[in-house]
Amino acid sequence: MSVKLNQLVDSLVKTSPPGELPQINNSLSALTHESIDQALEKYINENSSVFSGYIASQYNKDANSSKYIDYVSKKMFNIDTKSFKAIDIESYTAHADYPSYFDELVKKLETYGEDHYPQFAFTVIPGDVVRVIIIGRRLNPDNFYTGQWKSEYAIQNGQISGTVNLDIHYYEDGNVRLKLDEKLDGESVGGSASDIVNFISNSETKVTLKIIDQFNDLNQQQFKNLRRLLPITRSKINWGNAIGNYRLGSDVVNKK
Repeated sequence: MSVKLNQLVDSLVKTSPPGELPQINNSLSALTHESIDQALEKYINENSSVFSGYIASQYNKDANSSKYIDYVSKKMFNIDTKSFKAIDIESYTAHADYPSYFDELVKKLETYGEDHYPQFAFTVIPGDVVRVIIIGRRLNPDNFYTGQWKSEYAIQNGQISGTVNLDIHYYEDGNVRLKLDEKLDGESVGGSASDIVNFISNSETKVTLKIIDQFNDLNQQQFKNLRRLLPITRSKINWGNAIGNYRLGSDVVNKK
């Protein structure tokens, strides 16, 4: 693959909306005979993606193989870049240092996810820095929209910090995309699973309210200012057969 084509493929894959990577993969495969697996693997590692309920990211990539590790279910899996599903799933005995609150944190995250997301996946990755990744998705191609909420948290030395990424794509009779990246300030949480989930809940609630405020401002102020002001005549225009009676309508209808 030429350098220029390789850069183009990387760019298209990197900017793909949530849930639309299979379609982009099919389109690119039809345009070039070169493999785009390298671009797909790079995208997966950098973007923490969901496959068959498992999350694959740079943080849970196995150092000795092409597989990823799910420390919650203690499984290893590969990713089929044709079907975008987890394959070759096998049991895995992790040798990582699990924090004492690991099991309780998993239970609380399951409850939190069920209460706050219509569809979600999460994982907890142990280590010197404990990682929590939560991904909520609404994929509805029949109604021309896809959306994803992804939050990632890092816990180290009793401190937690994180980021929230929102990506929504609406493409019926147009092409509108909303992206938001929000950094969450660090806070002391000690060694309690409850403190960690409380931080996650409070932070995500604040981000949600901020998004709602921005939407309201966008709709009521910014979009309103873009509308062209029209003169008010207080009379209806008959858009039916009588349109030809109006000068403009007559000019259009009778134009040869």
